[in-house]
Amino acid sequence: MNIVSRTGPNSLLLLRIELEHCSPVIWRSVLVPDNITLVKLHRVFQEVMGWRDCHLHEFIIDQRHYGMVDPDDPFADLGPELISEKRKKLEKVLGRRKRFEYIYDYGDNWRHTITLENRLPLTSAQPSITCIGGEMACPPEDVGGPGGYFEFLEAMTDPQHEEHENMMRWWGEAFDPGIFDSLLANERLKQIKL
Repeated sequence: MNIVSRTGPNSLLLLRIELEHCSPVIWRSVLVPDNITLVKLHRVFQEVMGWRDCHLHEFIIDQRHYGMVDPDDPFADLGPELISEKRKKLEKVLGRRKRFEYIYDYGDNWRHTITLENRLPLTSAQPSITCIGGEMACPPEDVGGPGGYFEFLEAMTDPQHEEHENMMRWWGEAFDPGIFDSLLANERLKQIKL
């Protein structure tokens, strides 16, 4: 008897991504196939949040840390063991858990809480990744984490603020923290090959 192993997805996962320590809440909802790798999931988070993938990242799932392992990292022994994210599928590492963390940019320390909101049946043999909602703009890269972001917003929204002109020059244009463009996010997601 021939047993065919299934390598494709069995379902779609509805994930809610929330950026911690920001008010109002910056969030996205995204549908991904359950067999997505952590490497691709990182790309999904970058695209839907609006980050530019300029910094290191890691996932924390069931107290295990997954990321890009550098064998030459002289600081590797200072923190928790980092497990290579390569070839790790979300469905396997997540198991029955409903929440995990994603950290982006160790300097700014952007922490995201990811919640598995639902498992949905497949509607296509070739499922795509889709952003189905979100609110608020992503903070700029290298703004200094949540504290720096709040200072940036104060300066950008008040022309009388002593740092207004400096922030305008640094950012290069006006910044509206209330804007999130799901159409643009979905265009960027189309570039991710499953």
